[in-house]
Amino acid sequence: MTLLQKMSRTLQRRRNTTWHSMGYEIHVRKETAADWANVAALTKTVFNTQEEAKLNDKLRQQTQDYVSLVAEQHGNIVGHIMFSPVHLASRPDIKMMTLAPMVVSAGLQKHGIGSALVRAGLEACYQKSIDAVVVLGHASYYPKFGFTPASRFNISSPWQVPDEVFMLLELTPDIMKQASGTVQYLPAFEQV
Repeated sequence: MTLLQKMSRTLQRRRNTTWHSMGYEIHVRKETAADWANVAALTKTVFNTQEEAKLNDKLRQQTQDYVSLVAEQHGNIVGHIMFSPVHLASRPDIKMMTLAPMVVSAGLQKHGIGSALVRAGLEACYQKSIDAVVVLGHASYYPKFGFTPASRFNISSPWQVPDEVFMLLELTPDIMKQASGTVQYLPAFEQV
């Protein structure tokens, strides 16, 4: 059992105990096509825009090689996360994903649902033999999962963003030692 799996299992037990005592019955599972409309509605409501929902749709159209999970409470989707492929032109042998987008129902934020989605998504990426995951996100949130600024690996974002918000997590230890370059995203990210 990997360290990531051990951490995930321990945190899952703690989370389940906490959620149960609070009256939450949260279940993280793989997204199905039947979930797409509910995921889109949740995403539009939380982000107050259609752009992230459009991104989900375009990613589903542009690749079959993605990880998409939902968090469900009493049969309702209250969270969603998606990981899709990215790559480095200089190292096509390194299998990489990006974490984007992620959404949790506004009324249920700060209850560990986002963390459960991230951990389950990282575990799913690990099971698919993904070597590294990048994220463009909150500098104070993602480091708790092991993400560090991608610049430490000589990896950069294709967009002008502050160094601390473009982060990377190695799922295969030391895979990025000889890597460098700009991460290349699917066209969907430019189309929204």
